[in-house]
Amino acid sequence: MNIEIEITAAVFKCQTDEDIFYQRLSKITGIKKIVTKDSKLIVSVFSTEKDQALADIRAICDIWHASINLM
Repeated sequence: MNIEIEITAAVFKCQTDEDIFYQRLSKITGIKKIVTKDSKLIVSVFSTEKDQALADIRAICDIWHASINLM
């Protein structure tokens, strides 16, 4: 089973900053896929890895002042 996390309102200073954000997200253990939908990111996480993945996503989102919601 997977859980989905919605990420919104990330603030990027430049294209490189945005690239770093996506690179960090892609390195999180337990992420199944990342999809862009209506200017939001939907991140699917394997339920077996959800606690650590959620903590890692929160840490990244805090840097870029993004909001996260569990779906």
